[in-house]
Amino acid sequence: MVLKQVLLLKFLLPLLWLIPVSLHSAPLVITSSEGPPHTIDDIHHGIDLDIVEAVLNRLGYEVEYQFMGLKRAEREVVTGRVDVMAPIFMKSDMPGSYISLPIVQYQPMVFSLKSSNVMPKTILDMQGHSVVTFQGAPGYFGADFVQLSKESRYMELTDMATIPELLVKGRYDYAVLDKYIFYYFYRLNDKARDISLFTEHPLINSVPASAAFHDVELRNQFNRELPRFMESEQYKQIFERYLGSSLLSSEPVNHFKVEELPL
Repeated sequence: MVLKQVLLLKFLLPLLWLIPVSLHSAPLVITSSEGPPHTIDDIHHGIDLDIVEAVLNRLGYEVEYQFMGLKRAEREVVTGRVDVMAPIFMKSDMPGSYISLPIVQYQPMVFSLKSSNVMPKTILDMQGHSVVTFQGAPGYFGADFVQLSKESRYMELTDMATIPELLVKGRYDYAVLDKYIFYYFYRLNDKARDISLFTEHPLINSVPASAAFHDVELRNQFNRELPRFMESEQYKQIFERYLGSSLLSSEPVNHFKVEELPL
């Protein structure tokens, strides 16, 4: 009888290594608001949330999601009803909301067709041209953009998915949109779709996005692991999932420096 038990144990022990084990019993709750490709309420949750989830998985945590407005999400983190929210553009901690290192860089970009041969050096150089952008854009891009928005050939649309196609068809001289949002919708049905027809004009400052944590120690663990994750192939694959691979071939994926915190 004892011999049978010993043999059974020898058989079962190797199999235990094949069973995924979380180091923490209860899953962490991550909250966000729908905004493809950064945040998506689907099987894959967008660039920002996939990064947060992957880092937390490396730390031994399982996660689940709740989607709501970002303002409400900020309150839910502070009260502790959720554990993490992303994205957040604040840089300062407050009680109950501890801000991580940047997880991704939002890149507002001016696009034109390469065939148009336009080369604006400033936002105001777009005056006299047709411009299409998203609704509420002047509230984000400064006084010169507010002035541009008063032009007769300036248009704001609620449906950002249509903006790349309007530029491709030559309906507008310029499109202004976050770089990843633009290419996500342009390549929504074909991740290998040609992007060489566009010229990017980086006339607007990029904005780093972070995650907010209710627990400061969890934030610190996340910060220590994030730089290592950004050097991994998995980090690059997250971008490729939503944008396609050739988009990233001409630039490093880790396009802004993240410094590790002391252990």
